Amino acid sequence: MKRLTRGLSAALTAALLAAPAAAQEPELPTWADQMEALKPVGKYLLELAERDDTDARRQEMNQYVLGSVANGYLNYVRADPANPTFTPLWNYAFNYGGPNPDYAYMFTLIDPKGTYRITGYRGTSRFVEITQQNGDFTSRAVYDATAKNTPAPTNDLDQLTLDKNRYFSVILSAERPAGYTGDWWPLMPTTKSLLMRKAMADWKREIDPRIAIDRLDDAPPLTTAQMAERFSNLKNWVATRIESEISLVRYYFEHHGMNTIKKSQLMAAAAPFKGQVYLDGGFQIRDDEALVLETVVPKQCRYWQILLADDRFAVIDWVNRQSSLNDAQARLDTDGKFRAVIAAKDPGVPNWLDTAGEKRGLIQMRWNRCSEAPDPVVTKIALKDVRKHVPKDTPVITPEQRKVELGERREAAQLRQLW
Repeated sequence: MKRLTRGLSAALTAALLAAPAAAQEPELPTWADQMEALKPVGKYLLELAERDDTDARRQEMNQYVLGSVANGYLNYVRADPANPTFTPLWNYAFNYGGPNPDYAYMFTLIDPKGTYRITGYRGTSRFVEITQQNGDFTSRAVYDATAKNTPAPTNDLDQLTLDKNRYFSVILSAERPAGYTGDWWPLMPTTKSLLMRKAMADWKREIDPRIAIDRLDDAPPLTTAQMAERFSNLKNWVATRIESEISLVRYYFEHHGMNTIKKSQLMAAAAPFKGQVYLDGGFQIRDDEALVLETVVPKQCRYWQILLADDRFAVIDWVNRQSSLNDAQARLDTDGKFRAVIAAKDPGVPNWLDTAGEKRGLIQMRWNRCSEAPDPVVTKIALKDVRKHVPKDTPVITPEQRKVELGERREAAQLRQLW
């Protein structure tokens, strides 16, 4: 201490020695601490998903969980309600919750006390909806609100005024700003995040909207402690999301049945998606079997679609396989009906839905703002008998034609603005 205080006055030296030690900041988790907190999640989800039976399925599940870690970092850990940006929530890389292949899902955290401006260019996609959510997927708050039918407002870009370049601007706030006469959406006091769904049926030709968000009122950015807390909570983002969707699929298996499809009363409680009817059911077939799904199509309908997902509610690879079809992609038969063949092997028909060898999974359809909501009929048959269960004039799709069609599908899927 003598060397340190040499040259200081005696009074100052005494003051330094007598001063109480400065209050220490609480010690934040280290990198090792954060990694340790994530460790149990992978094993738990592997066992929950019942994919611990082969090396291939274990490695695929490990990657699936890792993807959720990346998803949680992008949409939660680094997200800041003071400086929001819409970031990719679900897509072919972030394949959680049965993402509709026709949607580009975007997400941002916000502060219900804030004032935000959403701007951009409408594009030509089928529709764009933004839903206010009261959670952030680190807990079951979003799901519980849905189950209780808690209103969650959904707004559509088509409510807004567009200029000659199809540019729009809308304020989102608890109250309309004084003197402001432009487009305004009320912000609910319980809103914690915004979920955007950009729907496109013709993946190659429709133009995705471009959308930005900005906070207009002053707000401090995240503190160091808040950043650390988000990192610590990442394990809950990963586990809650995957756990919830596995539970949902098992609910449908148990309550809707296998090799069938029924209107979902569970999803009917999802107030955000007004005018949309979901239909869900399980499939469970051998490689030498097929399901023929048949339905009339509503006379008037903004949009309809069908997809196949596995038993985690991960949609079967829709970029490289035909595991989904929408009203712009499907072929209707001459009697006006839609018929799809669900099978692991190509039955040589236009509306083949490829299970990719999954032994069991989920069939999901949706009728969006349709004049009616028909109930499809599903019939299990031998794969070799497909031609007996479709109209005689159903075209034959050769392996060469299928290869070309899948190449075009792959290109179109990549042309979507997902990132």
